[in-house]
Amino acid sequence: MNTREFVGADEIVITGYGAITPLGHDVESYYQSLMRGKSAVGLLAPELGVDGTHWLSAVIRDFDPKVHVQPRKSIKVMCREIQLGFGAAMQAFKMASITACPVDPDRIGTVFSGEMFFSETADVESIVRLCSYNGKMDHSRWAVEAIENMNPLWMLKSLPNMAACHVGIALDARGPNNTITTLGTSGLNAVLEAINVIRRGKADVMVVGSTASQNTLTRMFQRYDEDFSKSYSSPSTACKPFDLARDGSVSGESASAVILERRSHAESRGATILGSISAWANRFGKSTQGRWSGTQSATESTLSTLLERSGLSVKDIDHVNACANGTIACDAGESRGIAKVLKDVPVVSYKGAIGDCVSGSGLIEWIASLAGMRAGAIPPTTNHETTAADCPVNVISKTAKPRNASNAIKLSLTHQGHCVGIVFSVATISAVPVSIVPVVSAVL
Repeated sequence: MNTREFVGADEIVITGYGAITPLGHDVESYYQSLMRGKSAVGLLAPELGVDGTHWLSAVIRDFDPKVHVQPRKSIKVMCREIQLGFGAAMQAFKMASITACPVDPDRIGTVFSGEMFFSETADVESIVRLCSYNGKMDHSRWAVEAIENMNPLWMLKSLPNMAACHVGIALDARGPNNTITTLGTSGLNAVLEAINVIRRGKADVMVVGSTASQNTLTRMFQRYDEDFSKSYSSPSTACKPFDLARDGSVSGESASAVILERRSHAESRGATILGSISAWANRFGKSTQGRWSGTQSATESTLSTLLERSGLSVKDIDHVNACANGTIACDAGESRGIAKVLKDVPVVSYKGAIGDCVSGSGLIEWIASLAGMRAGAIPPTTNHETTAADCPVNVISKTAKPRNASNAIKLSLTHQGHCVGIVFSVATISAVPVSIVPVVSAVL
C-alpha cells in the first residue's frame, strides 16, 4: 500500500487529543512533567492484605470519575480503565470542536485499543474467599458460591470493547465502532484501523482511544516477571530505556485519545489541525529465540517501509519515539533495527516516566511527541544516563531536543515480533515554545 498518493486534500489529520496519565490528567501537564524529567514510578501500596512493596508501577493518582464521566450513573458499569478512557476521549472531542461545528452522527466512528480488563479486587475478593477451603481455591464450589453471590454487572464492567461503546453512546457516534487487541501494538493498530475506515468512506471523523492499567492486583499476580525491573530501592529510576544499567520494565496505566479526519473535511469545518499522518506500516519479524527475538527484523522492515511509503529521507526525520521498555532484549533489538535504517536520527522513550501500559502505551507516547513537535521541544528520555553498547542509537537524554524537522516516527512492538509504525508531521510550531534546559530528575 503506497500512501504517497494520499496527500493534500485527502491527507489524514489530527484535530484533537486528550490524555490522563500518571504525570497529569491532561496533555499539557503530562508534557510539562516529561520536560522536567519527572517520574511517576513508585512501589505499590499494600492492598487487601497483599504486600505491594515488591511491585513497581506508575499509578494515576487523584482521578475522580465524577469529574470526567457524564452521566454519572454510567460510572457503576465502568471499570477503572473504561472511566479513564472515557475521560481522555471527551478531552479530545472537545479540543476538536466538533460540537461547535456539528458533524453528522452517522459519519462519526469510534475505535479503541484494548486488552483483558482484569476484575477489580473488591468485586471478586469475597467470592474467592467463599470458594476457598483451608486457604486454597476449590473450583468445585464456583458454580454455587460464586454464581449466587456475584454482582450481576461484573462482566459488563470489564469487557474490553466497552470503552469504545460508552464513548460512542455518549457522543452519539453512530459510525463504525471497534476495539483492537494486539498487545503492545494495539494503540497504533487502532490508528491504522481508523485511517482505513476514513479512506473507505465509512466515516468523516474517527475517535481513536486507548486505555489500560497494568497495576490492578489481579493483573500483577499473573504478569511475566522476567521482563520487570528489580530496582526496588530506587523506584523512580527503575526503568532506564537504552541505558547501560537497565534491568527491566515497570508497569503503568494511562488513557489517551486522538481525533482523526480527512484534511479537506477538517478545513471545511474550520478545525485547528494539530498534525497529519503521512505513512503507516505493519510488519512482523520471525521470533526464533524467545521473547523479543523478532524485534530487530520487525523494526528494520517497518522503518524501511515507512520511508518508502512517505517518500521521505533520513534527514527529513526529526526523531523516533521508540517502544523501548527498559528490558535488555527489547531495547537492544529495536535499537539495532533503528540504527540499520535511520542511523544517527535521535531516539526517545517515555516508559521510564510513565511505565509500560502495553496496549495503552503507543497512543499516549505518540501524543508526547505530537505535543513536543507543536511546542518545538522534544522531552528527553527519563532516567537515561549512559547509552548501552547494545543500543547503537542517539538517545535524547538529560536535555530536551529542539525540533529540527517537520516529520517524526512512532513505533510500537510486541514481544512476539510485531511492529507497527507511523510517520506523522507537524507543519509549524504553533504552541508557545518551552525553554530548553537540562532536566532535573524529579519524583511525583
